[in-house]
Amino acid sequence: MSVVFTNAKILLGGLDVSGQANRVALEYSAEALDETAFGDTTRQMRGGLKVSRANGAGLWQGGSTALDQALFDDLGAASVLTLFPEAIKEGSTSTGSGFAFRVTHARYTLGAAVGDLMPFDFAVDGRGVQA
Repeated sequence: MSVVFTNAKILLGGLDVSGQANRVALEYSAEALDETAFGDTTRQMRGGLKVSRANGAGLWQGGSTALDQALFDDLGAASVLTLFPEAIKEGSTSTGSGFAFRVTHARYTLGAAVGDLMPFDFAVDGRGVQA
């Protein structure tokens, strides 16, 4: 079943990124470690440490918005990313599925050519035990 992604709720620390974002992605993987030994005819792989990452993008709103200041100031800092793909419905006791993990702010980029809307993007890397 496909879902049209139209109303995600993205919380980065205490900041709601949703209003300026138009893309978000979450990656959860495990390192593939090679344990191939003499006599093996194919590579033998074993699952290693788990890795979580997230990134997003949107359109910068101009001025000194709370989002711009927070993403810039928090580079290298620890935080929590919470993502609800189907938004949070006010007054509801169920928010559907969501993801939350501790992160370190890894990247914040913005820039555009003259006459273009100015996009931004950000990336965070998971830290600690991922549930």
